[in-house]
Amino acid sequence: MAGRRLIVVAVLAAVLAACAAPAPFLADGARLDVPAHVAADTDVGDIDVIWGGMIVGVREHGEGSEIEVLAHPLDRRQRPITQAPTQGRFAIRVPQRLTRFDAPEGRYVTVRGRVLGSAEGHIGPAAYRYPILVDARWALWKQGFQFDDAQWSFGVGVAL
Repeated sequence: MAGRRLIVVAVLAAVLAACAAPAPFLADGARLDVPAHVAADTDVGDIDVIWGGMIVGVREHGEGSEIEVLAHPLDRRQRPITQAPTQGRFAIRVPQRLTRFDAPEGRYVTVRGRVLGSAEGHIGPAAYRYPILVDARWALWKQGFQFDDAQWSFGVGVAL
C-alpha cells in the first residue's frame, strides 16, 4: 500500500514539474547580477547579460532598430517581475527594421545580449544614459503571463 502511494506521489510530482515553463535562455556565462542602471553608469566591460522588462518604444537606428525597455528584475524562470521596482532603462539594438507590431509597447520581454556600452538619450525632455545590448536574442512574453502561475492555498477556517 505504501509503495502505491509513493508511485502516485512520484507521478503527480513529475506531471507538475512538466507543467512549469523553462527559462527562455541558458544562463551559462551570462551575468544575472548586473542591473541595467549599474551598466549605464559604470564600465562593466564586454559581458553577456540576461535582462527583462516592459517595452516602451521602438525607433529606427542606422540600418536597424532600437527597442527601449523599462527594466524589471527577473524571477527564477527569467520572467520580469512586474510588481517589483524598476531598474532603469536599456536599449536593444537589432540589425533589422522593426515596427510597433514586432515589439509592441506595453509587452514584456526577456533578452540575452552583450553589453556594448551606453549612449545618451532622452526620456521626455530629460537626458538619460542607456546601456546598449547587441547580439541579442529576445523572448516576448504573452499578455497576462504574470497570472499564469497556479495559485496554491491551504486554509482552515469557519465561514459564517
